[in-house]
Formats: sequence, C-alpha cells, structure tokens
Amino acid sequence: MVRKTSDQHPPDDDPPDGPDEGPDEGPDEGRDAPAIAEAALTIPATDGFALAATCVRPEAPVRARVLIGPATGVLRRYYAAFARALAARGFEVLTIDYRGVGDSAPPRLRGFEARMYDWGARDLAGGLRWIFGRAPALPALFVGHSIAGQLLPAAEGAERLAAILLVGAQGGNLDVFTGRDRVLVGLFWRVVVPATTGLLGRLPGWAMGGGEDLPASVARDWARWGLHPGGVLGEHPDLRERAARITAPTALISFEDDFHAPRSSVDVLASWYGPAGATRCHIHPRDVGARKIGHFGGFRPAFRDTLWARATQWLEGHAHSPGAAAPRDASTEVLP
Repeated sequence: MVRKTSDQHPPDDDPPDGPDEGPDEGPDEGRDAPAIAEAALTIPATDGFALAATCVRPEAPVRARVLIGPATGVLRRYYAAFARALAARGFEVLTIDYRGVGDSAPPRLRGFEARMYDWGARDLAGGLRWIFGRAPALPALFVGHSIAGQLLPAAEGAERLAAILLVGAQGGNLDVFTGRDRVLVGLFWRVVVPATTGLLGRLPGWAMGGGEDLPASVARDWARWGLHPGGVLGEHPDLRERAARITAPTALISFEDDFHAPRSSVDVLASWYGPAGATRCHIHPRDVGARKIGHFGGFRPAFRDTLWARATQWLEGHAHSPGAAAPRDASTEVLP
C-alpha cells in the first residue's frame, strides 16, 4: 500500500516511455505489501537551484537511504516502481529530476543555461546532501543509471557512500562503438545535436528516439564529450581522480543488447572506481529469461523477480556504514 503526500502536487504514477522501451506497469502490490509513504518535494542543489524530487520510504523503520541518479533525458518517475520495491525492503529512496529536465525545467528551454557537469557537481551533490542530512548515522547508497555513473564522482559526498550500484553506466567516447553503431552515434553528435539545438534552442526528445527534451547547452556538452579523444575526461580529468578515491563497494551492470552502453564502455567506467576498480557483471537477456533488456529495461517491473531481486540483495548486503561488518545473512553478489 502506498500513501502519497506532496508539498506541491502528486507525482505522476505512469512512467514515460523510455528512449527505446518504456517500463511496464507494476503488478498490484496487494494488501499484504509493506506500507510505504511517497511524497513529492523540492530540494536544493548545492548552488540553490530548486530540484523536483520524490521521496519514497517505508512506514516501518528505515535501514538505509538510497539516491537514484537518472539517465540523460529520463524523468525521475521512470524509477518509481523500483524505488517502491526498495522501500518495501526498508530503504528510504530519493529520486530527482536534473536541472532542465522534467519538473526541474523551466516552461521554455531556449536560453536556459545548464551544464551536464552540473548534474553531478550540483544536482547529485544536492541529493546526497539531502539524504545524508536526514539521519547521519544511517548508511547511504547510490543507484545510478547511464550518465549518472560518470557524474557521481563530481558530487561532494560521494566518498561517504556505503555502496554504489551502476546500471548501463558508460565511459569512453565514440571509440567504444563499432560498425553501424559508431556511424549512427557519430552522426547524432556531429549533425543532429548542433542542428537541432541551433534551430530549436533545445535537443528535442524525438531526436534521441524518445525521452525528455534537453537544454541546448547540456546536449552540446554531451556531444562534445562523446567526440573528444578523452571523452568527458578531456574536459574534466578530475572525475577519474575523484572516482579513484571512492572506496565504497562499487558494482557495474551491463546488458548484452544495450546499444547506449556497450560492454567495453562500461568496462572503461569500471576502471575509474576505487583503488582496484569496480566489480563487473555483464548480463545477456536470456540469463534472466527475457527476450530483451536494452538500456532502459533494467528498471521495468517485469524484472522484479530477477534483476531487481539480485540488485536489492546486493544493496542489502552493503546497507551498513563504511567500515562496519556486513549482516551475516547478506548477499554481496549482484546476480548469480
């Protein structure tokens, strides 16, 4: 049972279609499901920018707190069902819309200045500050999708996290793509992004195959990083240095049919994290009895009993303060 409150307006329960496939509506949670509360709110980024957010929490005692970092052009409500599943296991979960996206965007994007780096250094940092401030004694964890994995190290407080789970989070640049995919991505960054942002003052969602419109300055950052020989590190080498100082257990999941995050690109990002790199888990859809997963499918309720179950077990296994012993019954495997 979900009880909703809001200091602005109730969040939309119907997640939008993702750029290549939208999440299913979750099954009815039933009368025996743990009671959870859900509230729409506004939190400040570290520069004071007002970010739209949703907090989902169990009405039973909270075991740990989780911040979910969204993918590029994806609304926070896309992760609502996954957040509720975590709340049912005792986690308080915060989701946000990055500046310039969804409820954190102005009525018109033309002329709105935002930088993709700000999504990490200011927006994710603001989310971390909020969850750390709720109860400093409780462990805080991070679940990041796609670009969130690159940007998390820019966020002050990332080094205090108890664990980090990244899904379809990629590093590198155009070189991680091959064949036809390389041609398509190159055309997108070299032609589509400058043409549409110059003409419309934004990157429309349809130009990405779906998703939310992006501020022109964010889209140009994205394209420039993708075409730079060093990727995002060409402009922000501090990201790798910061990631290397993160000692929290970190795991990255990639999917065989993920066009947006090829296996090699996820391997690149994994090499950033921690003194010895992060744990990697690569999954073929058939491993979980599915025909496809893609870049966005991992957060669909259809994977509640497979991907979600194992990811939740991993988070539970690390839901303790850094340096403390893991619970005896905790599983630290991401997937079998």
